[in-house]
Amino acid sequence: MSLPSWISRELENDRKVNTKLTDKHVVETMHEADRPLFSVQQIRDRVKPDVSKVTVRNRLRDLEERGIVATETYSDSLTLYYINHPESEWPVSPEGKQALNGQSASTENPLREFLQHPQVHEILREELLRSIGWAGLGLFGWAILVSSSSQLPAAVWTVLGLPILTWASLTVGMIGIRLITGNDLQIQSTEGLHIISVGGVVFGGFWAVFLIFVLDWPPLLTTGLYLLITATYFVYYTRVVLPGFDAPVEN
Repeated sequence: MSLPSWISRELENDRKVNTKLTDKHVVETMHEADRPLFSVQQIRDRVKPDVSKVTVRNRLRDLEERGIVATETYSDSLTLYYINHPESEWPVSPEGKQALNGQSASTENPLREFLQHPQVHEILREELLRSIGWAGLGLFGWAILVSSSSQLPAAVWTVLGLPILTWASLTVGMIGIRLITGNDLQIQSTEGLHIISVGGVVFGGFWAVFLIFVLDWPPLLTTGLYLLITATYFVYYTRVVLPGFDAPVEN
């Protein structure tokens, strides 16, 4: 672990290269340790045990005069030393040192931290669930268009590629809008929920008519399928969607 630049600049004129213990060795030992405060004995144990406590104390005094080290005296016989970070008036913990050096453990993987943020996680969960509808819309809609158009050949890129592109575009677009605007893009009342549901039923009816009169689908089978889907949704809507819907409370 390299020393902060402000300490390196202060130590550029350290001429004690022939001594048994240099100022740089002492401050490096303190900086690399997993604790903010040190006694003279603790520093001596971490550097050279054959160095006397007087030598260690002299090096610490030199560092204190340079403003690199500061002291906290808790009694007449107990003095603790710590690195005097200019960004803080207090001894800095190992986590604090990482943050000051731009090496915070929480930002080692910024993408993971972003994805694990509660709000982002909730948006991704909701939009991935919503994307099931986009996938169905893409598969069903493009299948009808491809089968009824002479301009779109029935190939892999039309049958699968276009639905996947539609699904991805709508899903990514919804996630992006919510992340940028902070809008929930959700229904705010039970009346709005009713309107959306009725609109979906009407829209499905138009699709059924289109399938019968434009694409010549069997009328009985198409109508029966439409009524089955509508009835299934009605049961799901009344027993699951409505009881679980919580309208936002206005402050």
